[in-house]
Amino acid sequence: MLNLAGHALTPGEQRSWWLREALAQEQSPGPCPPLASDARADVVIVGGGFTGLWTAYFLTERAPNLGVVVLEQDICGGGPSGRNGGFASGWWDELHGLVTLYGPEAAVRACRAISSSITSIGEFCERNGIDAWYRRAGYMYAITAAAHERLCEDMVDFAREVGAPEELRPLSAEEVRARCASPAFGGGAFMRDGAQVQPARLVRGLRRVVLERGVTIHEGTTVTRLEGTTAVTPHGSVRTSHAVLAVNAWGVGWPQLNRHLVAWSSYIVLTAPAPQKLKDIGWTGGELISDFRTSLRYFRTTPDGRIAFGGGGGRARRTVDEMFTRDARAVSETAEGFRLMFPSFAEVPIQDAWGGPIDVSPTHLPTFGRVGDANVYYAQGYTGNGVAPTHLAGQVLADLITRTDTDNVRLPMVNAKPPAFPPEPLRSLGAAVVRRAMIAKETAEEQGRKPGFVVSQLARTPRRMGYLLGPD
Repeated sequence: MLNLAGHALTPGEQRSWWLREALAQEQSPGPCPPLASDARADVVIVGGGFTGLWTAYFLTERAPNLGVVVLEQDICGGGPSGRNGGFASGWWDELHGLVTLYGPEAAVRACRAISSSITSIGEFCERNGIDAWYRRAGYMYAITAAAHERLCEDMVDFAREVGAPEELRPLSAEEVRARCASPAFGGGAFMRDGAQVQPARLVRGLRRVVLERGVTIHEGTTVTRLEGTTAVTPHGSVRTSHAVLAVNAWGVGWPQLNRHLVAWSSYIVLTAPAPQKLKDIGWTGGELISDFRTSLRYFRTTPDGRIAFGGGGGRARRTVDEMFTRDARAVSETAEGFRLMFPSFAEVPIQDAWGGPIDVSPTHLPTFGRVGDANVYYAQGYTGNGVAPTHLAGQVLADLITRTDTDNVRLPMVNAKPPAFPPEPLRSLGAAVVRRAMIAKETAEEQGRKPGFVVSQLARTPRRMGYLLGPD
C-alpha cells in the first residue's frame, strides 16, 4: 500500500509544495505585471528561474547601469527552479564525464567552480536575509544493488586520480547506515560538496533582490520568438543589444537550443512530518542522499521532519505539456521507491507530489555560451542538477555580456559543442523507450534478478551512440 493522501493524489492540480510554502511566507513580493507595450533595454532575459535571475543579479554586479529586463511566462519559480529537489551539490561525481570531455585539469577547475558556487549561495542568502533553509552537510551515495558497487568504486577512484581524494571518500555499509539506516543500503561514498536548500524560497528571494537592484521583471509574459536580440511577446516586444535564453526544458522549443536537448520528467513525493522516525533511523545530519541508478532516486529531509523523495518518471516528449506535471504513474513509481527505501515509514502518509520536465543534455552536463556570432546567450542541459550550476552560469553569462575577462569564461563548458541528438520524432520516441529500459534494467538488478537481454541492450543504446547517458 502506497498510503498516498492529499495533493499526492492529484499531481499537477497545484504548484509544488516548495512554491506554495514559499509564497505563503512571502511578504510584499512586489508586482511584476505582464509586458503590455514595446520597451527598450540593454539586456533581455527569457526565463525567470535560477539561470535568468542569477544572470540578472551578476549583471547588476558587473555593470550596475545596464537596463535589464526579465520576461517570465509564469511567475518566478513557477518552473523547475521552484520544484526541484533543492540539491546544491558538487560535480566530483561527474568526473568521469568531465575528464572524458575536457581532460583532468579542466575537469578539476570545473568542479572547483561549482564548489565555490555552493559556498556563495549560502553567503548570498545570509547577506540578503533569505531563509532558504540552506544547510551544508554533504552528499551521501548509497549502493542499493550489487551492480552498483563498481560504479561507486570508480567514482571514488576518479577523485583520487585527479588529485582530489578529500572530495569523495568510500563508506562501508556500517558508515552509510550510521548516517541513514535504510535496510536497502549497502556501502557507498560521501562527497563533502553538498548543501540542501528550499529551492522556491531561494528563487523568490533572488527575485526580491534583483528587483531591489533595479531589474525589471514581467511575469505572465510568454516570449514567442527572438528577432535578432528583440524578444517578441503577444502584447509587446523588448528591443535590446543582448538576449539570454534561460528556458531550461522549454529549450526543446527554441531552434537555437533544441538539437542538444531532450525533455525528461522528474517527480518528487513528500511525506508528512515524522521527526521521530528520522531520529530512529539516524538521519538527522541533513545529508543529501541518492542511489547509483541512472534513473536517479534522490532524497533529503526538511526542517520539520519530512522526507522529499524524487525520481525520474521516464516521460520524454517533443514539447513541454501537461503530461510532465500530471503523470500519476510517475508518482506511483516514485512512491514505490520511497517505500522500498524506508519501510519504517509505512504508516507515514505521502501528502504531496509534483513533477515537471528537466533539460537533459547528451553529455549529462550543462554548457553555457553564445549562439554563433549573435549577441544571444544561453545556459542549457543541467540534466536535473541545476541549483549550483545555475549560479555559475549566471556569472559566466554576465561576464560574456559585459566582456569581463574572468577565470569563469575560460571554464571548459563555456562555448563547448556537445553532440547533437537525433532529429524529431526519433529523439523523443527513442528517449522514452530507452528511459523505460533503464528503469526496468535497474529495477531488476535491485531485486536481484538478471535484466532481460533486450532491456539491457536498449538501456546501453545512448553510450553506443556516443552520448554520456545511461549505463556502460
